[in-house]
Amino acid sequence: MNMAMQMQDLQDLYVHKLQDIYSAEQQGLQAMQQSVGMIQTPELRQGMQMHIQQTEGQIQRLEQIFQRLGQQPGGEECEGMKGLVQEAQKLMQENASPEVLEAGLIAAQQAMEHYEIAGYGTARTYAQLLGDQDAVQLLEQTLNEEKQADEQLTQVAQQINVEAMNA
Repeated sequence: MNMAMQMQDLQDLYVHKLQDIYSAEQQGLQAMQQSVGMIQTPELRQGMQMHIQQTEGQIQRLEQIFQRLGQQPGGEECEGMKGLVQEAQKLMQENASPEVLEAGLIAAQQAMEHYEIAGYGTARTYAQLLGDQDAVQLLEQTLNEEKQADEQLTQVAQQINVEAMNA
């Protein structure tokens, strides 16, 4: 029996999207915590540790939105992020040189960031349409952090990809 909530209007879709993002953040956080120990390049490890802390703050922001909506954050498992995390985990089990592993982990992490950017962009649009200005600001803040994290990963990747080429 399908216990999923009925989606009648944009408000329902909005809550569903937020629950999906919440699950994605939880899964992404776990994946980063698993992979950070395998990273040798200091800038990349530092960046990953910073994004772990940021993600914890992003999860708290979502919880704040749920609280104000009178909704529960759980209940959805984000299948999209689940697939991205599985790809990263598969990579971590490969017998790869450190440079190649790091290049691959950056690519996997960026795929996760892009997924989150898409989700937050959609949620922010729904919040705007529904007139939830406080949520718009919180979602906007996170969206900017996700975009920044993605840019930082791109910069580190430029160096690591070259090292992987010469590994």
